[in-house]
Amino acid sequence: MIAVLLGAGVGTAAASEPPPSSNTYNEDQLGVTKEVVGSNVVHPGDVVTYKTTVRHRNNGIRLSISEIRDIPPAGFELIRNSVKVTYVNWTDKYNIAYNSDGGMTVTCKDRCTFLVGGFDLVDGETVVVEASYRVPANAQFGDYDSGTLVGVRTWGDPHRGGNPFGVFVRVEDPNVNTTTTLDAPAAAKTGEPATLTATLDPSNADGRVQFKDGGADIGSPVDVVGGVATLSHTFDTVGAHEITANFLADSGFYDSTSAPATVDVTADTSTALQVPATALVGEDVTATASITPDTATGRVQFKVDGENYGQPVAVVDGAASLTRSFPEALSHSITAEFAGTGGYLNSVSSPAEITVNDPDWGTTTTVVEPVTAVTGTPVNLSATVLPIPSGGDVRFLVDGVEVGTAPVGTADGVAVLPHTFEVAGTANVVAEFTGTAGFEPSASAGFTVTVTDPEPARTETRTLLEVSGKTAVGQQVTFTATVDPGTADGTVEFRSGTTVLGTAEVVDGVATLTHSFDVVGTHAVTASFVGGPDFADSVSGPTVLTVGEDSGPGPLGSLEGLFG
Repeated sequence: MIAVLLGAGVGTAAASEPPPSSNTYNEDQLGVTKEVVGSNVVHPGDVVTYKTTVRHRNNGIRLSISEIRDIPPAGFELIRNSVKVTYVNWTDKYNIAYNSDGGMTVTCKDRCTFLVGGFDLVDGETVVVEASYRVPANAQFGDYDSGTLVGVRTWGDPHRGGNPFGVFVRVEDPNVNTTTTLDAPAAAKTGEPATLTATLDPSNADGRVQFKDGGADIGSPVDVVGGVATLSHTFDTVGAHEITANFLADSGFYDSTSAPATVDVTADTSTALQVPATALVGEDVTATASITPDTATGRVQFKVDGENYGQPVAVVDGAASLTRSFPEALSHSITAEFAGTGGYLNSVSSPAEITVNDPDWGTTTTVVEPVTAVTGTPVNLSATVLPIPSGGDVRFLVDGVEVGTAPVGTADGVAVLPHTFEVAGTANVVAEFTGTAGFEPSASAGFTVTVTDPEPARTETRTLLEVSGKTAVGQQVTFTATVDPGTADGTVEFRSGTTVLGTAEVVDGVATLTHSFDVVGTHAVTASFVGGPDFADSVSGPTVLTVGEDSGPGPLGSLEGLFG
């Protein structure tokens, strides 16, 4: 009869320790051992070799082994040329039949028992059967049992087999699980490189690491060397970045992904402030703060002379503006303080200075003299500017042609320019005030001057003016007019601008006048000679005096002679 000695089974869940790789069954006359040759821990696609040994146990009874049937785990594929039978010392005295369960059955071919045709065993003799199987590529992971059937008959009665038991192989996943750990800085700044490091366990894992920012790839995958992959990355946007490291395994290892790490990325900012250098009282002035980078979000607090002005202003497209007016003429220092949000850091502008002035006065310019002139004889062109400005010049034009420029007297608003007409007739004189700080420019209407040729019977004269004394309010100065030739008779009229200061007789070619000024500022002083019947009139060029406050005795003040 045939006895079932070892049972065949299907995959089961793998235990922590490998299952038995061999087992032995013994009865009085028969011993059967089945074992896995080599390791019984295999992977899909591997080859497993089973070895079954049937032996006589030396009890003196001859045994006949009618067949030895090997039953592999379900799905394992027999490698047919791997079957090998050793009958005592013979290796080719057998037949092979292939079974529907994927295994094979071995029977005796030569030196068989005469009565039953089986392998004839006496004390100490064995039959050894080896067969190899390929583990299916799609085999589930787990423990797989195999079996053996041995047909036994003695010369006398049939021999019953013992209880069945299994020999196992464990099919394990050929790939190794991996763990990826990410090391990333908690904080970083835009424009500055940050180091991202992925560490693999086990350290011999082969593959690459793809770093990701919020699920988007950061660059290309980085090779793992010695269990570590490192990437230097520069963030270009602010905020919280969720970084992960994805291990892309080569053959033999499984992919893995690190836990996410959050990197808070901030950005330095700079604030530049634009404010006009000057403004007028009551005029709207706009201060504009420009934030770099222009993607920055936050608010700007403007400050005037260190004090908050208004409420913080939201930044839009990198800029924030504030418009205000100033009630009085003063200088102010303005700053802009940026308070960033969303990862943009604070910054403060350099102070910007603004000078607030009173509005400019409108002015009126008028030509006042001369009414007449003689060709070839110097005269003074005079014009007044009102209100009296704090400075500036007047350009004189005769018949549309500029003939010179004279300063405006800050004490009386008069500008005086020496001029000589060359052609008799009428001349049109225009005066243009160029303007100065606080005073607008203006131009006069045309002023007609009647120009005549000199009288042949009169001798030409020349008048020079000298000033001595201290030019301060309340202090006397002396005006001395010298007329050439010294024999000329007549009088000299002394003027400050268009104001007559006094008249003096010419004696031996000289006329003098003392005067004290009561207005601080510049005065253009002239001396006009009015000749007797035989001498022609003449006028000195203006001498500009700067009259200051009275500060006691001292040297002569500022004198500036023009054409004198």
